[in-house]
Amino acid sequence: MLSAQDMPEQQAPAPSNAGLPHSSADHTVEALRRILVGQTIADVERHLILDTLSYCFGNRTHAARILGISIRTLRNKLNEYMEAGIPVPEPGQKPAIAS
Repeated sequence: MLSAQDMPEQQAPAPSNAGLPHSSADHTVEALRRILVGQTIADVERHLILDTLSYCFGNRTHAARILGISIRTLRNKLNEYMEAGIPVPEPGQKPAIAS
């Protein structure tokens, strides 16, 4: 899983690797960087929590374990989202299929 430490800081461009093939991981990191830039930490956190919960079919205990947070913290976050009108997967709910 990527963390903030994995994301490069703004600095001078690295030496060119012209002619060298880019790995799939390089493309993935670049795509993630483009997606994350401009989003607030709260938005990124919300998406990560909800995507993990969906991945776990709504199982809060499993999602909290994957995220490295307590079940209480997860429940508090989910309550905040529900109060804000954001849909939260129910336990046993299959992940939504993106169209």
